[in-house]
Amino acid sequence: MAAVDPPTFDELVDLLRDRLGIADAVSPSEFHSFKTLMGDYAEEIPDHWYHEAFDELEAQGHLDRASVKAGGFEAHARLSADGRLYLRSQSES
Repeated sequence: MAAVDPPTFDELVDLLRDRLGIADAVSPSEFHSFKTLMGDYAEEIPDHWYHEAFDELEAQGHLDRASVKAGGFEAHARLSADGRLYLRSQSES
C-alpha cells in the first residue's frame, strides 16, 4: 500500500474544518480534539500546527467561541454558525 503524503498546513486547516463539521453532526454538544480528529496523520503533523490551525480557524470566524487551546499543543473545538455555513457553501459549489 502506498504511503499517503502528510497534509500541508493549509490542507490541515481545511481537513480540520471538514472533520469538525462531521464530528459536530454526530455530537453537536461536544468539543472535539484536533489530535483525535487527525489521528490518521498523528506521526506526520507537527504538534505546534494544531494551535496554529486553531488560530487560523478562529480568525476566519469558523470556531465556536467556547473552543479552547490546551496544553501539549492540543485544541478542542466545534464549528461556529459561520463555519457550518462555509462548509455548506463549499459543498454546493
